[in-house]
Amino acid sequence: MLVYAVQVNLELGNIEKNVAKIFSYLKDVEKGSLVLLPEMFSCGFDNENLERHTKETPAVYKRLKEISHEKHLVISGTLPERSRKGIYNKAFVIDNGEIVYKQAKVKLFRPTGEHRYYKAGRNFDVTESSNGNLGIMICFELRFPNISYTLRKKGVEIILVPSQWGKARKKHLEILSKARAIEDQSFVIVSNTTGKIGDIEYAGSSGIYDPWGETLAFIDEEEGVIKADINLNDVYRIRKKIKMDI
Repeated sequence: MLVYAVQVNLELGNIEKNVAKIFSYLKDVEKGSLVLLPEMFSCGFDNENLERHTKETPAVYKRLKEISHEKHLVISGTLPERSRKGIYNKAFVIDNGEIVYKQAKVKLFRPTGEHRYYKAGRNFDVTESSNGNLGIMICFELRFPNISYTLRKKGVEIILVPSQWGKARKKHLEILSKARAIEDQSFVIVSNTTGKIGDIEYAGSSGIYDPWGETLAFIDEEEGVIKADINLNDVYRIRKKIKMDI
């Protein structure tokens, strides 16, 4: 099956422009594919205006569900969502037009003050989808091997990493992406932003990695979409070749 990662530069707070850019890529992906979008792709970390942006999230979901249904896509990424307890940076999985899973970011990135604007989630889980068993590690969470270990124990086949990862730590993103694939014997898909968004320069370096740690697709700092044709049987072939007690 085909899997995609989208890499874009965002305009802080401009939901209409950002979503239009995302859909310009979605319209060209093959039917039946899995597509990963970046973290907070609708508005970026326009944290001072989150209340306004959360009101637009249902409309973004509606459009994503429509194209997911039309093209039989599995789509994931993160968007800002409000609940009674506060605002969350929440990952989602849309499968054939239906939202089948959500997970709030647990490990908030304190150097950029995320903890001042977002409530932290609590749980990590694996969800079954039309394109395999999916686990999600949102950006900073990629640094925590205990999280990927938890997903591995729960039967993950593909780890999705929606991100806005800073350019100052570009090499860390590339190394950790491969490390998570190797240690968990899973596919890893990373979708990051690139260029300057607000005051922060982002790393790019979106990639698709196989369970042996090989790079199947990679994009450096330009905008664009990458894809790879993967076979989930590779997960079990490699896990059988090198047995790990999980």
